[in-house]
Amino acid sequence: MAGLVDIKWLAAHLGAPNIRPIDGTWVMPGGENALPTGFIPGAVSFDLDKVASPHPTLKHMLPSAEIFAKAVSDMGLSPSDHIICYDRHGMFSAPRLWWTFRMFGHDNISILDGGLPAWIKSGGVLQDKETMYKTTAYTVKHAHSNVISFEEFCANSDAQIIDARPTGRFNGTSPEPRAGLRSGHVPNSFSLPFGQMRTPDGRFKDLHSVASLIHAAAIDLDKPIITTCGSGITAAGLAFLMEACGAKNISVYDGSWAEYGASNAPVTTQSSK
Repeated sequence: MAGLVDIKWLAAHLGAPNIRPIDGTWVMPGGENALPTGFIPGAVSFDLDKVASPHPTLKHMLPSAEIFAKAVSDMGLSPSDHIICYDRHGMFSAPRLWWTFRMFGHDNISILDGGLPAWIKSGGVLQDKETMYKTTAYTVKHAHSNVISFEEFCANSDAQIIDARPTGRFNGTSPEPRAGLRSGHVPNSFSLPFGQMRTPDGRFKDLHSVASLIHAAAIDLDKPIITTCGSGITAAGLAFLMEACGAKNISVYDGSWAEYGASNAPVTTQSSK
């Protein structure tokens, strides 16, 4: 799958000057359960909640170009680096990190399939702490392409809205993990739970299986797509998979249900299309 590297590839290339693993682990509210600890050698940590635009309620909105450039400069990264995103879940928030870098023009970036659990299972060496590098002067190529605001999302009349949340939350039969949010989904949106895209051991399913799930959900990859989820994390994962399957016009609704569900915009609890 394009944009995805496996453990063998990383083990063979780790240590090269331009290969930079980045831990982009993010945990759902109330889900601070035990995850594997340690870092892949040479890795730095990217806090999606801290490297974000300030907002009173939304915790990891896409940062400004200035905030992003300052953060990655402090991490010692350069535009020529090949970024390898991973997380400690296996495959959950790493695609959000992939999408963040892509939104600022950094296209030399991949996701580690299986993340830290797969690295540990393979016998990979771990560091106790992240690696500290000399500060650089990272320059952003461009900012915020293919990201949708609340106003743009509500005004949408053409794009298919694809929701990555679990089916129960989409249908309004399961509560939202964030207090104060309504249950249900955007009228006429499609349900494509991100969890169905993964294998039990935390990897992405093969491309054929992913494409079959997209087809079964009646999603047309030739038409514009906007992905959404609970707060913009797994929406980026769907964007990655849609692109891998050939979609060309994909945007992510950054505020996702954390913003939409707290608004007065229309909500339905009927079943998916």
